[in-house]
Amino acid sequence: MFFAEWCFMDSHFLARRIHSLTGVVPVGLFLVYHLYLQLYLHSGAETYNNSVNSFYDSPLAIWALVIVVYIPLFFHAFLGIHLIFETTVQPSYTYFSHLLYWLQRISGIGVLLFIIAHVWNTQLGPWMAGTWGTHFEHLSSGFSNPESGMITKTVYLLGVLGAVFHFANGLNTFCMTWGIALTPKSQIRIRIFSIFIFFILSASSLYALAAIW
Repeated sequence: MFFAEWCFMDSHFLARRIHSLTGVVPVGLFLVYHLYLQLYLHSGAETYNNSVNSFYDSPLAIWALVIVVYIPLFFHAFLGIHLIFETTVQPSYTYFSHLLYWLQRISGIGVLLFIIAHVWNTQLGPWMAGTWGTHFEHLSSGFSNPESGMITKTVYLLGVLGAVFHFANGLNTFCMTWGIALTPKSQIRIRIFSIFIFFILSASSLYALAAIW
């Protein structure tokens, strides 16, 4: 009985560590790079398309995406869904911590659905239609569509801000899960830093989207 409980606690502890690690190091860093790439929207269609295509033109690009992004993202999403149903909020949490606890889980589910829609809309869909490579035109036409443009704008706005929040708040829990922030003072510093990251990345994302809004 004791051994079974110990194995469960040990596997749960390991799952939380892998979940936080995959969300910050490979997936989170790619998110930052991806948001940086969107700033080229302000440079016009040719510059933006060349910037995006230059990444995919590399023979290692697909393998890099699969190994560094898609596989870690799959594990992060799978473990995240598993942990949602397995863990419970601690009674000692403050109201703010309780709020962040649920926002992290709600945003995780929302961002997962957004990523699936985003990959289909910007990668698989254009590739199947034979229009892959004209990324700027594809995004701008989706935003300016008189019938579905407002829906597209709303989905992208919520999806991008949700992803930024999930990553920024995940940095906070990552530091606590991995023992980087154990004291109350260090946890406050990390929380302030994560809030700063949230506002910086949110401002960058909104500025990028404004180019095609």
